[in-house]
Amino acid sequence: KKRRRSKKSLVYIKESKLYYIGKFMENIKINTHSSIKIKEGEKIFYFDPYEIKWKINDADYIFITHDHYDHLDPKSIQKVIKDNTKIICPKGFAKIISQDSGIRDISRIIEVEPNQEVKLDENIYFETIPAYNIDKNFHKREYNYLGFVLCVNDIRYYIAGDTDMTEEAMKVKCDIALVPIGGTYTMTYDEAAKLINHIRPKVAIPTHYGSVVGEYNLGKKFIELVDKNIETKELVDKEPNLL
Repeated sequence: KKRRRSKKSLVYIKESKLYYIGKFMENIKINTHSSIKIKEGEKIFYFDPYEIKWKINDADYIFITHDHYDHLDPKSIQKVIKDNTKIICPKGFAKIISQDSGIRDISRIIEVEPNQEVKLDENIYFETIPAYNIDKNFHKREYNYLGFVLCVNDIRYYIAGDTDMTEEAMKVKCDIALVPIGGTYTMTYDEAAKLINHIRPKVAIPTHYGSVVGEYNLGKKFIELVDKNIETKELVDKEPNLL
């Protein structure tokens, strides 16, 4: 007979997870724009490292969403990569990344397509989410650019990449969402807020504004439109940070 958890134990599990998410938030950093670093224990994950100023060489995994200069930055990859770093990128990008970043062992680069699930380690896997524009041509659907849902120790992070409010994005299930708000090439801040209020993560973090595109004050405008039951946090600063 299947054992049922009491309401009290379910509440405890929910509160414990919320506490863990709160602690984990301290380990999310944005260097600038959409250059993201997430640290969990001894594992360090980078998403689209860009304009990294110093040699850190601490990445266990680097995720690349697409090949635009502000997302695929070979000089920044060189500053965070180490001998055993794995790089995850869209299909067809491995050779370019290998040549431009000076990575001799191309087997360290994992090519993926939209709508895949890949296990990296015992408690680490990721899902690929299509990232594309609906009414503009910067990121066409057929390019197979990516967003990622990274799952580490049962916490799900949605790193949306350069995307509009697509039907696939509307179906994402996550605990923490990092979404672009700058407009022009991606969703606008109000569209991003609408997406967040629909998928209802526990925490929402705006990205892709304040430098390449989108005024710095868009972060606050986004937060004003997000449901107050969803925690929000601004991590983009006017000047690039040391990750």
